Amino acid sequence: MDYSFLFNQSFGVRREDLISYGNRIRRAVQSVNYMREYGFRESDEKKDHPIYFPRLPYIEKEDGLFPSHEKKRLHILKERCGRGDFDIAVSIGIGGSYLGNQVLFDMVCGPFWNLMDKEERRGRPQVFFAGENEDPEGLEALLCHIRRCSAVHKNRLRILILVISKSGTTIEPMSALEVLSAQLQDMNVQVEYAAVTDPNKGYLHDLALKKDWIFFTVPEGIGGRFSVFSQVGLVFGAIIGLDIADFLAGARFIDKACKKTSVEENPALAAAVFRYAASEKYHIATEVIMPYGDSMRSLGQWYAQLLGESLGKKRNRRGEIVHYGRTPVSALGSTDMHSLTQEHQEGPKNKLIQFVTVRERRSDFCVSCGGERGSSALPMSDILNHAQQANAEALASEGRMSCCLAMKNADAFHLGGIMYFFCLCIAYEGELSLVDAYDQPGVETYKKILKGYLRTGHVENS
Repeated sequence: MDYSFLFNQSFGVRREDLISYGNRIRRAVQSVNYMREYGFRESDEKKDHPIYFPRLPYIEKEDGLFPSHEKKRLHILKERCGRGDFDIAVSIGIGGSYLGNQVLFDMVCGPFWNLMDKEERRGRPQVFFAGENEDPEGLEALLCHIRRCSAVHKNRLRILILVISKSGTTIEPMSALEVLSAQLQDMNVQVEYAAVTDPNKGYLHDLALKKDWIFFTVPEGIGGRFSVFSQVGLVFGAIIGLDIADFLAGARFIDKACKKTSVEENPALAAAVFRYAASEKYHIATEVIMPYGDSMRSLGQWYAQLLGESLGKKRNRRGEIVHYGRTPVSALGSTDMHSLTQEHQEGPKNKLIQFVTVRERRSDFCVSCGGERGSSALPMSDILNHAQQANAEALASEGRMSCCLAMKNADAFHLGGIMYFFCLCIAYEGELSLVDAYDQPGVETYKKILKGYLRTGHVENS
């Protein structure tokens, strides 16, 4: 993690800031370590809202979060997908039940997975997402594709529908499930269903048990935005062939590396403290997450939810109105250097830019630097990383904060590491700012209004 343009600069967070926050930092470390051990905040008197995300890197050994019978089902599902039992898989979910899995798909499968033949996909199915928006046109386009595949397929098309919803009542995924289930009945296809939902209650829970679907649970105490390390992500990972053991090993590596009590020895704590200071003292109101590389576009979208839902709060845990948080913006390098960087460079000085780079790319080509005469050929990966560095230096020349997280490569181990690193950063900053990083009361307002419209069937055009 490179904080050169965030810490100890004339325009950045200063060492005296860390000294002034000393007691707050110590309390934050103590609180997160308490959560690691007991699954609650030490200050939570009732202990009725468990926080189990710190246990997720160790979920393979956590029978309370991942029962042995579900582990067996996961193993069987992974084997079936690898040997070609399904031609198409559709993952239905929204928010945390979608965004993390989109990251896994983009990083593991790449953009042209569904154009490969089954041999190139190593027997695994084409993969599509649904229910991440209440958009009938997108759903119809998916159904048209399934109809075309069914028409040309030599045998009966085999489809796996994975439905992910803890409550089982969220309107977007439930709408997609209703439409797909009805439409697929009229096609010459064979459909199996799998559900990831609440272990004890809810519409989807009852439906899955009644229909004898492949059934997995969303563990108690795991918010959607942290759930990629739970059955929500692991079941989807099994479908696409993610190395689940390496993915979780990367998360464990980060967890063990981020337990120390000092900013100098705990990278996640340092990142949280710098961000907290930037927000509280230096009026940073926006955080731009800007990974460099096409496959990481969805990583920025996943992080935007993690940051926005976790820290964007009207009140702190004392009930005081604080309006804490930073507006998350997802950008992509080097693409958005040609669209958004102008504003980053010369717009309001209220932004922190979080860059993400990969040192070792899976593929590379040497090019002549835009065809300039006399220039020697350079690997495209070097040009991409040089573009990030140039962006950071340009921002610094205008006194604008940025930091860069560099992954060695984009394999499952490092992906698990970086995603868990961001989760830990949020946990520490939640304790520093005293906001509840594990609820999202703000979304209830629009849900109440929407339910009123749905009951009457009438929406006024504004």
